[in-house]
Amino acid sequence: MTVNLFVNETRKQLSWMNRPATWEFTDLDGLTLLAPPKSDFFQDPAGKHIASSAPFLSVPVGDSFEMTTRISVDMQHKYDSGCLMFMIDHHNWAKICFEFDGQHPIIVSVVTRAGMSDDCNSVKVAVDKPYLRITKQNHCVTLSYSEDGANWALIRYFGMNEGAECVAGVVAQSPQGEGCSVSFDYLSLSESKQESRF
Repeated sequence: MTVNLFVNETRKQLSWMNRPATWEFTDLDGLTLLAPPKSDFFQDPAGKHIASSAPFLSVPVGDSFEMTTRISVDMQHKYDSGCLMFMIDHHNWAKICFEFDGQHPIIVSVVTRAGMSDDCNSVKVAVDKPYLRITKQNHCVTLSYSEDGANWALIRYFGMNEGAECVAGVVAQSPQGEGCSVSFDYLSLSESKQESRF
């Protein structure tokens, strides 16, 4: 069973970490929010940039789930982005982002374990509203993106804390900027369909 967590019947399950000053559910069961200036989730291994200030709207998802969204970002500053993220705790989490690298919109993934983030820039995105997906089956996690919602590209496959339950949802961030507007057309949650890559 797949549900859109932004519809009236399921919104009450969602909760904010770092509630933004400006946000609203749309008439079409989407969400638009404004990321505050200098907002981010990142734990620099060098210790130079440690942040957990971006708005994060999430729901408990257990240890296995699949979450998908379609996203648009008003990219004004380098690293402005919108993301899907899951979090076990403040030191163990991961996100896949539609982000501005200063020249182009790209897909970025960040995996944080034991308080240290591993940041990876991936592909340039040719559409204004790509799809993002997180699939987690116990400790195995797949981050994917699609330009059309039908053909999916693998961005990252990794393991994290076997059996650990987590929350998952959407993030808006502007790490070096003065804020940005991010819109999510929907936020679907379903049982994990992940299969081994091999």
